[in-house]
Amino acid sequence: PKTHPCCCNSGWVVTEEDTEALLPPSPMTSARDAGRRGGLWTVLQIGKEACKEHAALAYSLAKDEAIGSIMVAVWLVTLGGNMHNPVLSFFYLGLGMKAEAIGWAGVITTLGQLVFGPIYGYILDRHSAYLAVVLSLFSCGFACLARGLATSAEAVYLAAAIMSLGGMTFETMALATVSRYAPPHRRAMVVAGFLLQVKLLGILGRALYPAWNALVIDVFHVYDDMTRYRLAIGLCITPCLVGFAGLSMQWRTFKRIEDKARSEQSSDGESAAVEEG
Repeated sequence: PKTHPCCCNSGWVVTEEDTEALLPPSPMTSARDAGRRGGLWTVLQIGKEACKEHAALAYSLAKDEAIGSIMVAVWLVTLGGNMHNPVLSFFYLGLGMKAEAIGWAGVITTLGQLVFGPIYGYILDRHSAYLAVVLSLFSCGFACLARGLATSAEAVYLAAAIMSLGGMTFETMALATVSRYAPPHRRAMVVAGFLLQVKLLGILGRALYPAWNALVIDVFHVYDDMTRYRLAIGLCITPCLVGFAGLSMQWRTFKRIEDKARSEQSSDGESAAVEEG
């Protein structure tokens, strides 16, 4: 290796790589490193601002007269529904159902979605968005109740049929209603926030099941597996029926909001027709 001239007599061999390492960084290297640090800092800042924005959005949605109650129902149903999802397969197996029978329950629900999904869309567009949401909540709650009380495969099929009447469309109907009544300048943010909140609450609900199961065993001393599974299914029943009752009691408020929105749309249509004429 090439040596540094001042170090030859001492017997210490210094390579060119060592010499370069001792030199101060070049301006180009410093700028590149600063750019990397700046890029990471920028990403962190964007993430921080996004979290603040979504927290503020969730608070504003909950306080909104038109969609606040719907959003609260969505949060509760999503959290409760996902807390009971981990036990469903074990519950079906505990009833003596085979894999094929469990699959048929899913087929019934899917076929019902294909049939009743467009019907709910028609109700939302032509009649009332809130009616579509309330009906889907009603279906969801009573389907979960029938499932929790099931003692045979036939009872599970009945619960799947009730769920297919609209329970599986609740999230879609809620999203459509929220996007319809969100302020136009915030509509994209509201839709994105809705989807993000549902995903996060779904993950949280699944993660909370072990804690719920431990609570039921250690505090309430419920050791029978099927009883614990039925209690977990109750976490879906309660938010659906409570949400149904809450939205039903606010029907007059929702009707006033929808009538106001229709009158504004008709006024806008008449103004556009006048301008074109």
